[in-house]
Amino acid sequence: MTQILTSWHRPVRQISLWAIAALVSLWLAAPASAQEVEDLLTPRMTPQAIQAAFPGAETVGPAEGRPAALPVYIGGEKVGYIFSTMDTVNAGGYSGIPFDLIAGFTLDGDITGAFLLDHHEPIIGKPVPEILLSDFVAGFGIATLATTNDIDPDMVKGATISARLMRNGMADAARLVYGGQVMGLFAPVTEPELDRTGFRPYTFAEMIENKSVLNYLVTNEQIVDMFEDQVGAGALPDETIVGRDETFLSLYVGLITPPSIGINMFGDQRYEGYIGNQADGGLAIWVAGTGEFSLMGNAYLRSASNYTFDRIKLTQGTLEVPLTREMFKRAKAMNNSDVPLLLESLIFFLPSDSGIDPLLPFDVHITVPGKAADGTAAAATYPVTYQLPERHMLLPPPPPIPAWVEAWTDKRTEIAILLGMLFVLSLIFLLQDYLVQNRRVYTYVRMAFLGMTLGWLGYYAGGQLSVVNIMAYAQAPFAGAGWSSFLLDPILFIVSVYVALSLFILGRGVFCGWLCPFGALQEFVNKVARFIKIPQIKIKSTIQERLWAVKYIAAVVVVGLVFFDVDMAGTASEMEPFKTAISSSFMRAWPYVVYAGILLFAGMFVERAFCRFLCPLGGALGILGRIHMFNWLKRRPQCGTQCRICESDCPMGAIEPSGKINMNECLQCLDCQVDYHDNHTCPPLIERRKRKETRAAARKPKIAPIPGGPVVPGAAPAG
Repeated sequence: MTQILTSWHRPVRQISLWAIAALVSLWLAAPASAQEVEDLLTPRMTPQAIQAAFPGAETVGPAEGRPAALPVYIGGEKVGYIFSTMDTVNAGGYSGIPFDLIAGFTLDGDITGAFLLDHHEPIIGKPVPEILLSDFVAGFGIATLATTNDIDPDMVKGATISARLMRNGMADAARLVYGGQVMGLFAPVTEPELDRTGFRPYTFAEMIENKSVLNYLVTNEQIVDMFEDQVGAGALPDETIVGRDETFLSLYVGLITPPSIGINMFGDQRYEGYIGNQADGGLAIWVAGTGEFSLMGNAYLRSASNYTFDRIKLTQGTLEVPLTREMFKRAKAMNNSDVPLLLESLIFFLPSDSGIDPLLPFDVHITVPGKAADGTAAAATYPVTYQLPERHMLLPPPPPIPAWVEAWTDKRTEIAILLGMLFVLSLIFLLQDYLVQNRRVYTYVRMAFLGMTLGWLGYYAGGQLSVVNIMAYAQAPFAGAGWSSFLLDPILFIVSVYVALSLFILGRGVFCGWLCPFGALQEFVNKVARFIKIPQIKIKSTIQERLWAVKYIAAVVVVGLVFFDVDMAGTASEMEPFKTAISSSFMRAWPYVVYAGILLFAGMFVERAFCRFLCPLGGALGILGRIHMFNWLKRRPQCGTQCRICESDCPMGAIEPSGKINMNECLQCLDCQVDYHDNHTCPPLIERRKRKETRAAARKPKIAPIPGGPVVPGAAPAG
């Protein structure tokens, strides 16, 4: 029997039962019939796709089953199936458009291979090479239905979201088809039920440990205390009590209907015989014991007691099930060598209409006869509660874990670092008045943070925010997209939330000046240019104002295009060099690299030239950040009148000749605040410092010259 059950349930061991149930339930909602799949899938099944999905396939039959798939034959024998994600689960990619992935599996649940027929992922091909995704998809062939989630989407660096969605879509489709085609003998599990067929080997000790069999020990001392509590002082059981620490009863209780309990207890043959006495839908409960007390008694032999056991009673809530002689059978010797020697071993067979729910706790009450202190008959009862472990149940599948949860779990270290980084940035702004009072400390802090932004956030964590993200957020309400699509990239999502909050607090400068990796790259390039004495170009304010308008126009055009033509909007977003310079580390086609190089070259002469005049993301943030709550940048009455040093030092040219700061253009770099607090740079502070020095010198006491000593200029002659 064990061998039969083991072979019959081999597929169950290869993929988890919850996955089968979940996918079969999806099967009930699958829209495509076999004929529809035949008409749609067969024309797309090129010889290349067939051999990639199922290497060695000789012939492919017409679509069959539900969900429909194409059977694969080798040597005239069916060996597996080929299916399409588009025709099965219609899974969408990062773009929201479904991809078409062909894959195959054997009847044993092994994935044979996969082939990507079509996709619309915007980042694949530019900048992430297509071959990288193709190799990732081809690698599905080393997996099984149970191990598909072990395939690491980080293999497609720069497009992990697309890779994760394709992996999950392929896995869902494969299990769905497997559940319908191969495992069709199983009905979908929609509510918990008793597992009457599955088998796993356990020793008796393991069943005790996992609560499949309950062991309840009562000592002589405990039974005496029980009598005194329930009957009164001086009450004792009928059995002779010798030694208070000796065992009065070691009770064992177990539901042996599940094969993983019954077969492991009694072996195949005895279990088959015992379950034969169990009516369809009935239950078999094993009660056994050893010690001074007999569980059976004699009442079940007498008609006066209706042949009912008086020492064992079964209840569940308010329901009481009398145990009679017709329901009883003595159990033979146990199958396991580690089962203790038992004086009594009883099996009670409950009919299907007994009312006992095997999935809920039930109580076995043991009644011990005895006498009260005055010699009258009395009894003490103690219940033992038995709860069947979930390992012996068939359970509905848990709700599928969203793909974004896996992404956040995988990126938990990066998330922690990013949150720490944003915390530091928040402190920089909150404590900026203290930071900017020391030019050297400020410079070290800013350069270190920009280095982190460029190296870790940009190149390592892939946190370069783009106008594409603005386009996605703008389109979401109209496309019906939920939050889950944005949560797929936790780094970009957290940065987006922080930037959104900072927009309405301080304006666009928090991101553009501190969190934009490409902005940091431009600043470092300009620092190098200044170090090697490359002359800087000063753009007149009248020309600068007209050039500023370009980025706002670009923002409106690029974001607006998404509502008319998504592909054209994607092409227009290439105005940003972020994909080239940051996301793909310049590993793109030469026109993109040349374009990014030209922008960086221009930044050597005009600091952050792209940020100032061309960046559509900066333009969009500038528009959104116009209504900000606070302006923590300090100005003096002399700014723009007696002094224009800050205007000259501002890398964005955001300070007007009047001394007012144009917050739409300000990067919040805090350079002007360093000048504001520098008493060697800011004229009002210079004057104040000099006055203090003059007053200090005036208060300094004059020292008379020493006779015959050196002549002090301006001193009166001695004598």
